[in-house]
Amino acid sequence: MALFKKLGKKDKKDAAKEGSAAAEQSAVKTAPAGPSLRNVKVPTAQEAKPAAETKPETKPAAKGTVKPAAKGTATPAAKAPAKNAEKAPAKAPAAKTTPAAKAPAKAPVKKAANVSAPPATSPRPFFMATTEEDIRIAFDQAIADADAEILRNNAKAVGKYEFDLEVDGFHFYLIANNGQILFDSPSFTTLLGALNGIKTFKKTVAEGKFEIKVDKYNRYRFILANKYYGENYTTKEQCQKCVESVKNFACNSKILRYVPNKEAIEAFEMARNSKRTPDDIDWKAVERAEAQAQKMGKFEICQEDSKHFCFYLTANNGQILYSSRYYASESACRNGVDSFKRAAYVGNFFVDRDKFGNYRYVLKNIGSAPAFIGESYDNKPQCEKIIDSVKKFIISATIELEQKEEA
Repeated sequence: MALFKKLGKKDKKDAAKEGSAAAEQSAVKTAPAGPSLRNVKVPTAQEAKPAAETKPETKPAAKGTVKPAAKGTATPAAKAPAKNAEKAPAKAPAAKTTPAAKAPAKAPVKKAANVSAPPATSPRPFFMATTEEDIRIAFDQAIADADAEILRNNAKAVGKYEFDLEVDGFHFYLIANNGQILFDSPSFTTLLGALNGIKTFKKTVAEGKFEIKVDKYNRYRFILANKYYGENYTTKEQCQKCVESVKNFACNSKILRYVPNKEAIEAFEMARNSKRTPDDIDWKAVERAEAQAQKMGKFEICQEDSKHFCFYLTANNGQILYSSRYYASESACRNGVDSFKRAAYVGNFFVDRDKFGNYRYVLKNIGSAPAFIGESYDNKPQCEKIIDSVKKFIISATIELEQKEEA
């Protein structure tokens, strides 16, 4: 305001008054209060004179907006407020970036980060599909359901389900009340998977799709729904008795809680971490070795019945080194031979002791396919000797198709 009073003293002309009034009105309506005028440069008296002598050629702009005039016609006095008015809106938002304005915005972000940061926790054991608490809750529910089922059935003889961690994964066992092991499950990668596997097994048993098969070596075993395989028995009567026991105890057995011990975990970890891969093998060298090897031993592909094929790896003396599961066709069985050979060349063999107290070898398959489980042996040296024989005969064994003889 002081600026415009000084200009009025220099010249009393109406044009100057109108120009000054318009500029003042513009500054009041558009410029921020107080501090924004501190940056305005006050012109000297000599600079102000031309403003008084020059007549404005246009009327002041409406609504307080001062448009810059053509060169040589606009006065410095009129320009000063106009420049400040044009810059003021652009500078006004700068108040948001002042330290005072930033402080409240930063505080909540920092606080939220501190609140949401989880406390440091130790890595979860490999055998936990979720957390230890989830496993505990799952066992509590499974145990309660099994006990309730036994009460509903008014069972006179009660068996049990036990778990074990072997080198190929978790297994559950169905055990009769006299301690006889009726069934050893396939392997599961997690304890929770083995626990849930009992539900599927019980449901499958209830449907009763059992078959008793005899192989070319007169060994009997049951197959349940073409999925679960029993142990080998020397007579059909023994195998049939086991089937009846499985039916009786599958839904009348308690479930025992299980936590793997340190030794079992270390053995599993060693088997998992020491695995070789197909990339470690020179397959061209394997082809040359097979072509040059003197033929010894054989893979026998046998048609057990109209629906099933299986294969056996036998030594020169007829000893069984491996007997396979059943396949739905001859071509599928031949693919099984190829898979077994490739896995044996990679060589992830491990000696394991099952719940029966017998030793057997576990041959890890390639990828996530199920492992190959060898025959049972009384002692570990005998099992290790069989592994050496498998490695020897896969190079030289022929592949032969044998038809099942009709009785």
